[in-house]
Amino acid sequence: MARSRMWPWYLLGLAIIGVIVARENLPDLASRLMPAEPTRKIEATRKVEAKAPSRPAETRTPHVPPPTPDQRPTLPHAAASETGSGTNDITFFYCGIKQDNCIVDGGNFIYRGVRIRMADIYVPATKEAKCDRERLLGGDAKEALRILLNAGQFELAEWRPIGEDQFGRKLRVVRRDGKSIGDALVARGLARPWTGQRESWCP
Repeated sequence: MARSRMWPWYLLGLAIIGVIVARENLPDLASRLMPAEPTRKIEATRKVEAKAPSRPAETRTPHVPPPTPDQRPTLPHAAASETGSGTNDITFFYCGIKQDNCIVDGGNFIYRGVRIRMADIYVPATKEAKCDRERLLGGDAKEALRILLNAGQFELAEWRPIGEDQFGRKLRVVRRDGKSIGDALVARGLARPWTGQRESWCP
């Protein structure tokens, strides 16, 4: 009878011991009961990420604003003659507005204080024109020469065998890139090649 009364206490003691053992081994037990597939997926994902090449950082080209008119470079004029050569920043106007680096007419101009006559052409007159047609052509030639001289570098080549006319003007051939600017005026119908004799511009 005494033993039968002790059985419940034995069972209670075994239950308490079981609870204690279970608490101590709970992490290990949980890892054994959880499936291994999620762990494998995590490891596989990590391997793929490790193999994937890293993308280079994007480089952006800095925005460069367009140049303003003040920043644009100006083209110098170059003079080559028996006195040497040089460069400067010159803008030609009409003589009367200024008396140096200016255009007299379609075939004469003043450059660096020197009067230059384009020796390889002759052009229509303006002040001494014989008719309205010549006066109009002379005005067009004058404007065309101003634009051509302001367009960039040019050379002044001495005219042989005469380097100066009876009015003290230097006889020169004005060239750019080896081509005569006088020929450009001839091509536009604003000048004629100099052959030693003038022809009328009037009808």
